Amino acid sequence: RNTYTAMIDERVVLEGDLLEDFRLLPPRTIPDPTATMPDDWVEDAMIIDMNEVKPADWDVPREIPDPDAVAPDYWDEDEDGKWEPPMIYNPDYKGE
Repeated sequence: RNTYTAMIDERVVLEGDLLEDFRLLPPRTIPDPTATMPDDWVEDAMIIDMNEVKPADWDVPREIPDPDAVAPDYWDEDEDGKWEPPMIYNPDYKGE
């Protein structure tokens, strides 16, 4: 049962068949028996380009350790562990 009914103030203002009135399904197609693939057609989903290289700035991180940061005087590596500088925005980062 693929029908619909639209009501306003309990009165039917629109009704019909979903499959006929709306494009819910793609149109039906009939296969063409004379259609053929080109001779050089490749069925692979992805073709690997052997000459492809990543750009030099491909793996630039969004944040980097602050090069100007220094460990505070009170930092004790025995108690607090190895000090790591805070992260800052990388000016070379160009986005995703």
